[in-house]
Amino acid sequence: MEYCRKISRGLVLGGWLLMLCILVMGSGWPVWAAASALAAPAAVVDAGSIVDKVVSGYQGWFNCAGDGSPIDLEATDGGWRHWSSGTAPAPGAQTFELYPDLSDYPWFTLFPTDYAELGNGEPASLFSSHAEDAVALHFSWMRDYGLDGVALQRFGVELRDPLQTGTYLADNRNAVALMVRNAAEQFGRIFYVMYDVSGMSERTTATATEFTQVIKQDWTDWVTDSNRLNLTASAQYAHQDQRPVVGLWGIGFADRPGTAAQYRGLIAWFHDRGCYVVGGVPRNWLRGAAGGVKPGFRGVFRSLDMIVPWTVGGLKDPEDVNQWLRGNLLPDAVYCAANGIVYQPVLYPGFAWSNWNGGVPNQVPRRSGELFWEQARAVRRAGIGTAYIAMFDEYDEATAIAKAATDSALIPIDQYFLTLSADGIFVSADFYLRLAGRITQMLQQALPPTAAVPIPYSDGPLFLRTGLEPGLDARPTWTDTVDDAGGAVTGVTGPGGSTGPQCRVLETARAAAGNHTVMIAGRDQSETSSYVYFKVFSGPIPVSATTRLSYDFRPEDALARHVAIDLITTDGTTLRDSGARDDAGISMHPGAGRGTVGAWTRVSCAIGTWLSGKTIDRILIAYDHAAESGDFTALIDNPTIENSAP
Repeated sequence: MEYCRKISRGLVLGGWLLMLCILVMGSGWPVWAAASALAAPAAVVDAGSIVDKVVSGYQGWFNCAGDGSPIDLEATDGGWRHWSSGTAPAPGAQTFELYPDLSDYPWFTLFPTDYAELGNGEPASLFSSHAEDAVALHFSWMRDYGLDGVALQRFGVELRDPLQTGTYLADNRNAVALMVRNAAEQFGRIFYVMYDVSGMSERTTATATEFTQVIKQDWTDWVTDSNRLNLTASAQYAHQDQRPVVGLWGIGFADRPGTAAQYRGLIAWFHDRGCYVVGGVPRNWLRGAAGGVKPGFRGVFRSLDMIVPWTVGGLKDPEDVNQWLRGNLLPDAVYCAANGIVYQPVLYPGFAWSNWNGGVPNQVPRRSGELFWEQARAVRRAGIGTAYIAMFDEYDEATAIAKAATDSALIPIDQYFLTLSADGIFVSADFYLRLAGRITQMLQQALPPTAAVPIPYSDGPLFLRTGLEPGLDARPTWTDTVDDAGGAVTGVTGPGGSTGPQCRVLETARAAAGNHTVMIAGRDQSETSSYVYFKVFSGPIPVSATTRLSYDFRPEDALARHVAIDLITTDGTTLRDSGARDDAGISMHPGAGRGTVGAWTRVSCAIGTWLSGKTIDRILIAYDHAAESGDFTALIDNPTIENSAP
């Protein structure tokens, strides 16, 4: 009881902080809170059934020095967990791959790191999972994007040994569990406990207690105890056939603890207590030893109520997914149906862990959502209406669907991290939340399984931003490609009279930021009519009244002042002929001329004033000048299209 009183006091304090921040910050209150308050609430997810749901794994394991958690207060190695190992995250000292997008988090849930600033100049901070408002933010996203809920990970290595006193790891895990319960109830999502046996031993080293006894004791003394966590009493705790759901992850894996006899006993123990047991098993669980499964587990698998085979890292391309459909989904589903087991496939967006375990950056590329969607379509084709998404907040292995850094502007300038635009197309921070919502609808038969990813890469307010850095940012759709709508190349050759003018990404120390920029170069050979219009990026990008185009521009010579970004909309309208002017009053037509030779200038134009209601089809970079001849070279960096705040 005393432990729960401490947690309750913490939650009450969090509520007072919330009220204080509202009073102090006024209109500056975090975006998520305002959005959650204004959005029409989604229907509360029915917690009485799990077999028709799409759930995400929820780690809740990120801690920061100064977050007030038991780890922060009691650990002797610095209080950081999963962002790094004890010490403040710094270049070369981190254990996560995908940098989170922090723009929605309340300031008091963020903690400073030892990285340099982000690419956009903001400080490099990270959130703590031991912050009620951070957990609430995550569950507000689940509600807003139509996600059913989570399997709350409960790691065996953090649980109390029954014969030991409490530990700060267990206290921290319990605190996060209470926050998840509160958030699930607040935002109408479901949750259930999933025990992960990774790192446990057959018997714990301290007391030689069998590892299954540690899990049993935790379920009895903490998870279900009415004076402690009492999680299963929550109206949003997942049930099936009026039985509380419990997950056991790691059953039968060759590198995880437990014999077949131990798991048979543990599953029977949960069944005796009226539980519905979900088992996380190897991908090739039906193949036995040939599938990397410990011997004797076929009977264990048959005793489960639901089977969730792990696939993370094993599917990379359409052929992998097709083989998974034929070799796993279809036969697995048949076997499960014949044995009265519910089959719940695992979906994941991508994978990498080069900052933690080495290996190749962007090891399993997300392919701008295509990998995630291909898996979901395969599940639908197999006639399966449920799935487990790995994971909601797994930034360590870069499988998170929660908001993440879109591009180089949102990661530290002195350390590599994976971004959502790493595959060369700009996708918004919430892209995978939106896609997970569509996947949920598709698997639940509310939407068709279209061949292409069914959502735009961005719904705004940011539609394009790129520093052009390889492996981090959106890259040009075309290189050195003249756009037909701009007319044939007239009066322009390549630099120095060589064949063909150029428009390509250049690696150079002259970039406005980072090491890469777009260069356009050529020779103007006519003093009467000279122009070339290159297509660089593709749309579609909708234009509203508040849409703005901006970019950094550096002419390297006088003629290059007649270079500019142009836009072509789907109805053929061009920015250059629309009458648009930049914020300095200069026409957006390249022929107008702008900038100072040898210096960077930020060009910004409220294009919505002239193109509102239209859709950008292509983004061009053009040279257009009538009066002079000679060589020209210009650099363009950090092009951005976004809707500005009203």
